[in-house]
Amino acid sequence: MAHPSVRRCRNCREPLKATARSDARFCSRACKATYRRWLRHHDEAFVIGVAVILGQEDEHVVRCPVRGTRFALGHGHRRDAVYDRPACRQKAYRRRCTERIREAVTKPAPTPSKVARVTDPGPPSRLLASENAPAKMAVDTLTG
Repeated sequence: MAHPSVRRCRNCREPLKATARSDARFCSRACKATYRRWLRHHDEAFVIGVAVILGQEDEHVVRCPVRGTRFALGHGHRRDAVYDRPACRQKAYRRRCTERIREAVTKPAPTPSKVARVTDPGPPSRLLASENAPAKMAVDTLTG
């Protein structure tokens, strides 16, 4: 009697459960996700290698300005992508914010002659009487 072949997970090579569907290829969702990430990385590395060999590195392969890693545009990334990961984009944003704060702190303070003088307009009732008489009447009727 021939032994039935044991089906194995494509990622971890563990035997699949006997109760698994006939078309199951992975033992768990985690294995499936890991395998797909590996496949995407493998495909991207292949595209980068071909682009380097063909001399098309500038057109289809770019470097992340934060990490310096090369990645292929259009393979898991937008065609106009600058950063290879969202973490790199966030890190670059934080660097820009820090630079702006550093520039604002080190910039010399304006001289007193250039600072606008703010005059005290007085109490609010005086403003109402001079600028908006109907509003003052409404306030008087509510309070009186």
